[in-house]
Amino acid sequence: MPTDVVDAGLDQPTMWITRDAQTMRDEGWAAIEIDEHQTTMRAAFESLHGDGYFVQIPGMFHANLTDLPYWSPLFPQLGVTGPIKEKRAHSIVNAYSVTFFDRYLKGSPAAVLDGVAAKYPDIIVEKHQP
Repeated sequence: MPTDVVDAGLDQPTMWITRDAQTMRDEGWAAIEIDEHQTTMRAAFESLHGDGYFVQIPGMFHANLTDLPYWSPLFPQLGVTGPIKEKRAHSIVNAYSVTFFDRYLKGSPAAVLDGVAAKYPDIIVEKHQP
């Protein structure tokens, strides 16, 4: 995250969908890049002025956040995608994204996000409320 965003904070509801540091190591990130990535995201999350969610999906590589896993069944063997199954990864990202937007754009009850969390108990979700 850019330092000006971390310093100023964000007013609007925000959600990060990311992965833990160990998954980033498994993906091949350098230690200094992992530290910078994790530290700046965490700082921006903690300085939020509005509601926020920090969603960590263990086993999800960066490519799993895209449609790339559907291009070839070889990507998992080549290490392009993480150990998480592509359909499960998309299911998790879609579930959190849709419920977040339903909550903050349509005014759905906050419990909607709690229901998604119950469906995926292995996903680490932190909530921030000012």
